[in-house]
Amino acid sequence: MDLRSLRVSTMSVYPLLQCAQDEGLPAQQLLAGTGLTEALLRDANRDVPFSLELIVVRNYLRLTRESVPGLRASTFYHYNSFGTLGAALVSHPTMLEACRFLARYVDLTFTPFRVLMEEDGEQVCARYVDCMDLGDCRDFYLMRDLAFIRNLSKEAGAEDWVELVDDMEIAMAAPADLEAVKAFFGWPLHFGATETRVIAPRRSLLKPLRLANPITLKIMQEQCEAQLLKRQQNPWSRQVENLLLSTHPMPDLGTVADRLHCAERTLRRRLQSESCTFQDLVTQVQQQRAIHHLRHTQLPIELIAEKLGYSETAAFAHAFKRWTGQTPSAFRLQSRQPEDLHVDQA
Repeated sequence: MDLRSLRVSTMSVYPLLQCAQDEGLPAQQLLAGTGLTEALLRDANRDVPFSLELIVVRNYLRLTRESVPGLRASTFYHYNSFGTLGAALVSHPTMLEACRFLARYVDLTFTPFRVLMEEDGEQVCARYVDCMDLGDCRDFYLMRDLAFIRNLSKEAGAEDWVELVDDMEIAMAAPADLEAVKAFFGWPLHFGATETRVIAPRRSLLKPLRLANPITLKIMQEQCEAQLLKRQQNPWSRQVENLLLSTHPMPDLGTVADRLHCAERTLRRRLQSESCTFQDLVTQVQQQRAIHHLRHTQLPIELIAEKLGYSETAAFAHAFKRWTGQTPSAFRLQSRQPEDLHVDQA
């Protein structure tokens, strides 16, 4: 995903400004280097480049004294921060239906991750997949967005919300204040995973939500659909990318075409109309996965190459150097902070 062209709603940034001010941090220091103003961020009808949001996040990380900044910030991203989507989520009769709705309309949220929902019998799993290089801001965003599930459960009035989740597997190093994170969520969690997954039993998600309202839901769903159609300019490439990210091993063109109920020739033509090819998307996903594994896991480079579909580690190393200008080992060494190199705790 090209960060240079990505834009986000001001409502993605304004709650962080509220959080910083609540900590006594001056707005001008938080917004330094962006040209943004508090008045502009209060206007929910405006949008700003995502690159400016990253500057605001980095300023906050530099200024705050919070031990886990993402959790602190998450408490200012209430469901009503998401406008129509937020109203729709809390109007569902159960958390399961709210989660399904969120997975469908995730493009209307502020998350920089691809969120994929999988249902398998009595288990429901939400996977958070890296789809852009967030650099030193990634841990902030991951903690903030995982915390949204917990916060939404409480705000929507889910019964026994603390029992909703069986396990959280988090693809980042355990934070220094691990006990604060455990206390915040109240759910079993494990850091140092190869991918981020939130796993819940179906039965826990079927309990009623206190704010459920079918009339509100119908109105909000129609508005969300209209917003989604307006935002998704390249629906076919988006669907293909989702399948490549969620399927292991990575499927070929024929398999993807079958899953999308069209012929290979038709899929090629539709992707061409969106100025890309199937191989472009495969390469993009391979890059995203490679960067994620090298930066955030301890997987050996040989195993990463195998996961990405390379039969030879040398071929993967050659491709990675072509993408980034660095070998996989050099990239891993440069991108890791000293504290990332310890053995992660459960």
